[in-house]
Formats: sequence, C-alpha cells, structure tokens
Amino acid sequence: MAINIPGVGERLGREYVRAFTFGNSSDAEIALDTGLLATGATTYALVNINEPNVFIKGIDVQIVAKFTTSTGTFVIGDGTDTDGFWTDTLFNGAATGAVFGNMATSVGYGAGKLYTSTDTIDLVKDNAAASTISTASLAKARVHYIRGCDTNLQANT
Repeated sequence: MAINIPGVGERLGREYVRAFTFGNSSDAEIALDTGLLATGATTYALVNINEPNVFIKGIDVQIVAKFTTSTGTFVIGDGTDTDGFWTDTLFNGAATGAVFGNMATSVGYGAGKLYTSTDTIDLVKDNAAASTISTASLAKARVHYIRGCDTNLQANT
C-alpha cells in the first residue's frame, strides 16, 4: 500500500519530507508481491498524491538489500514519464548503498514536478524477471514535496 501525501494537517507552502521503505522484505512498509520475480513488466504505486498542486521536489533512494543479482531493471516515475525520477541506470537494484542516493538533475523531473491533479509515483520493473534474491529486497526512500503550489500567477483575475 502506497504512502499518501500530503498528510493530514500539513500547511501550505512548506517543504515536507516523508520517508518510507519498499521491497519484498517483511520489514518493508510498502510490500511488493511476487510479480517482482515474474517475467514481464510490473508496476507498484509508491506514493499517492491525493490532492492537486503538490510539487515533488525530489526523491532519494537507498538500496538496503538487493532487488536482483543481474536481471530485471527498475525505474521510478509516473504515468507520463515512467523513469522521470529514477532511470534504470540510476536505480541499481543489483547493488546496495550505505547512504541515500540523490535524484540526478539529468532525469526528466530533475528540477521537480508540479502535479496539478491527483496521481501516483510508481516503481516499474521492466520485462526481465528479477532473481530470487529479491524475495528479501528492501529500499529506503524519501520524497520531498510542497503542498499548495498553484500554477495561477494572477490569482486576483
């Protein structure tokens, strides 16, 4: 089950950071299913953006336990750009990291993205099957966002 942003009671115009974990590990807050091990593309919602005008400033990821040994590629994005936040070359599911990796400025949403309607941010596994090591996979993520970012620069008209 994906996390919901913004949270109840969060004020407009302030930056918030929500941290969560995802993977097949029993420790994951967002549990992935066995579709991760199957051949074929699989999409998992990580974040539900539950109101319009939420600016996603960036997403940081740390791979704690490997998602794969060699096959299966992973990206993070949305329905418009499936790898807008993390491309398959940046999300290395075959390696672990001691620290959070920052989103690259070269990705589609490198400068952030304003969601003017509700949407989801998804993890997508590409067509190759991930290896059995992914049954214990675990990643930590942080999403940086601001609520109430309007696109109307002439609010009085």
